[in-house]
Amino acid sequence: MTDPTLTRSKKPAYIYARFSSLEQAKGFSLERQLTTARSYIERKGWQLAEELADEGRSAFKGSNRDEGAALFEFESRARSGHFKNGAVLVVESIDRLSRQGPKAAAQLIWSLNENGVDVASYHDDQVYRAGSGDMLEIFGLIIKASLAHEESDKKSKRAKASWEKKYGDIEAGSKKAITKQVPAWLTVTADNDIIENPARVKVVREIFEWYVEGIGLHTIMKRLNERGEPAFSGRETSKGWSKSAINHVLSNRAVLGEFATQQGKHIPVVYYPQVVSRDLFNRAEAMRATKTRTGGSSKYQGNNLFAGIAKCEVCDGPMGFVRDGGISRYTTASGEQRVYKSKGHNYLICDAARRGFGCDNKVHAPYATLEAATLQQLLWATIDDEEAQADPKADALRSKLDAVLHSIDLKNQQISNIIDSMAEAPSKAMAARVAALEAETDALGAECDELQKALAVQTSAPSLRDDIAQLRDLTELMNSEDEDVRRAARLRTNASLKRVIDHMTIDRAANVTVMSMDVGVWQFDKLGNRIGGQAL
Repeated sequence: MTDPTLTRSKKPAYIYARFSSLEQAKGFSLERQLTTARSYIERKGWQLAEELADEGRSAFKGSNRDEGAALFEFESRARSGHFKNGAVLVVESIDRLSRQGPKAAAQLIWSLNENGVDVASYHDDQVYRAGSGDMLEIFGLIIKASLAHEESDKKSKRAKASWEKKYGDIEAGSKKAITKQVPAWLTVTADNDIIENPARVKVVREIFEWYVEGIGLHTIMKRLNERGEPAFSGRETSKGWSKSAINHVLSNRAVLGEFATQQGKHIPVVYYPQVVSRDLFNRAEAMRATKTRTGGSSKYQGNNLFAGIAKCEVCDGPMGFVRDGGISRYTTASGEQRVYKSKGHNYLICDAARRGFGCDNKVHAPYATLEAATLQQLLWATIDDEEAQADPKADALRSKLDAVLHSIDLKNQQISNIIDSMAEAPSKAMAARVAALEAETDALGAECDELQKALAVQTSAPSLRDDIAQLRDLTELMNSEDEDVRRAARLRTNASLKRVIDHMTIDRAANVTVMSMDVGVWQFDKLGNRIGGQAL
């Protein structure tokens, strides 16, 4: 921040500090640079004007000179003549400004000098003064910048080689920790073995089991916080579990033992201890897929079994659950205050129409009638063995996967044929064609991986017969007097209905159309009377 008390007798000094990664921040790199620079300025008799810092920016890549960086802004001010009366830029060493080679470093300092800015490095107590024509000074600058760049390049290559060796060891089967940073439910021993943290692994499994039962993120969060379960952050300042933290656990393939590099590349081996079965993980993924219908609402209380299912026939938007009635207070003619408790009714109404957002379907569809009529048809639907085993979505994924694998085989054969031809008469065109085919094969390989994951998720979802059977088993529990039992049963029912019902709409007359491609199509009026449709 600029000091408003600057005097004319002292040269204004600007500190520039930089570190290239957030990890360096943990070593107090920024504060160390600033503290030392302040002392240096005081010894030189300059006056501190402003402190500039680029956090997490690399001078080796030049990102500290990109637009938005503090050094970029300082250079812009210099070019505009802001420092024409003189100033000094104080840095720890020249490589804090640039590690992009001697030419880039020299050009930067020459540019600053030409615009009235001295550059001082307190590490070696060198001051490169504006207007100086000392060739030895310039030559020394270039040598220092060159050495700094070479050293940075060496460090970068050594670090890359070190990580590649570690990743190679993992692919070869090593299970030793390559860093102390492991998933929160694991820990690293003194011998660099990765072991489970039993208490945290128990929490991870609970999260997955609750989720596949249909319990939402909000409820899971509340359960963990209410029982005082420590969040995985490990910080004393932690405010407990959040929905994002739970979602991170559910989506983290490390629970299967899989390892991902710093660049996000998955290494296809079991590296970490596997704490969740693949079947449970895939069932959770299947459940997460159903959440896309509603955007994943996490505060669902189980009142509406058709949350994320029922749509407005007019605008195709969601039908919201509303309740009227409740407690009314009124004053009698004598002035007496009375309370009237009405029974109240539940309805489904178009959310867009309720908000006045472009839909005129303002019908209130009686919820209780709709629930009873729909469940009556679904619960007692007859499903033969062939229907029970059928899974059109899985079949479609298998067909796509077969097609992709066939394409990969064809392209590999093309590559092999071209390479054979090149052995007799090599050409640049052939080499370019091989490179293009290899790129196409890589893309197909990535598509193949995604299809295999999607197929695993789809085949892990309960079968139609299992869902219908579960709906029948939950019927009595859905009306339990025990609120927790009732709510849990309705949550699980909602999850099953999302898989069974493919299409459900409500029109302006409160007529409801329910379709399950494997069970049947039915239409009901607002009284619950069946007015059309048939079982399949």
